[in-house]
Amino acid sequence: MITLSVFLSITLGSCATTEIEEIPFQSKGKIKFWSAKSKEGQKYLEGLRKLEETNTSYSGEFDIRIQNFFPKKDLFSLSGKILFDKPTGKMQIELTDKLFGISVSKVFTDGKSIRLKTASVDRIHEQPMDDIVLSDPNTGKQTVVPFPVIYYLLSNRNAQLFRPEWTFVQPNDGIVFVRKPGEEWTYYTKEKGIYSVEWDSSGKNVKAVTNVQGELEFPPKVTVTRIVSRVDGSDQNRIEIKMKKINRTDSLNQVVFGF
Repeated sequence: MITLSVFLSITLGSCATTEIEEIPFQSKGKIKFWSAKSKEGQKYLEGLRKLEETNTSYSGEFDIRIQNFFPKKDLFSLSGKILFDKPTGKMQIELTDKLFGISVSKVFTDGKSIRLKTASVDRIHEQPMDDIVLSDPNTGKQTVVPFPVIYYLLSNRNAQLFRPEWTFVQPNDGIVFVRKPGEEWTYYTKEKGIYSVEWDSSGKNVKAVTNVQGELEFPPKVTVTRIVSRVDGSDQNRIEIKMKKINRTDSLNQVVFGF
């Protein structure tokens, strides 16, 4: 994991007042799940994979808002550019200061590892596909952001995570449940695909939910992520991403990726 203090240190011209929506965690209740190895499970997951195959590569621009709750409420806003290449799974995100348009950080991933460069650090940080930690430089308060959740929704490459040995499905309710060592993932689906992902990590002691807001399309126009403590359910932070401009294409020229 890497600490992105630059996210929270850009305050000039980036503060916003409207709070990010508090999205709820869903209750699965007593639901009977089918194994992904069963006939019912295989059929349902194959349908999700076919939906993902219809997606395209794209480039676009977006606004991102980050709301923190401890030690006090703060809300910051940045602009961003995104590139996603479907054939390779590559995604690149560049965040810029809204007031000056200055690049403050760039994140690249191929779906397996992450490379990150911030304006305040000369070297490029590399890590496996995992969480990113946001750190407030004034207080030292850190918050885990489940970057894989955001990546898989913005790339719609979720089906590759549904390994039969740890995946269960409930086709009637449109739920996919993945139990991995130390963490659980719950996917909620509709006719057009996945609209909500919940992540519960006992190892990191946090829970997160990411919802697609509004019409379900690819890439989603608006996503909201909420991260809470597993201990008392208190909010740690929320992230809202709103797409402003999208250009869809079959594939992207690979020279656009990199630092």
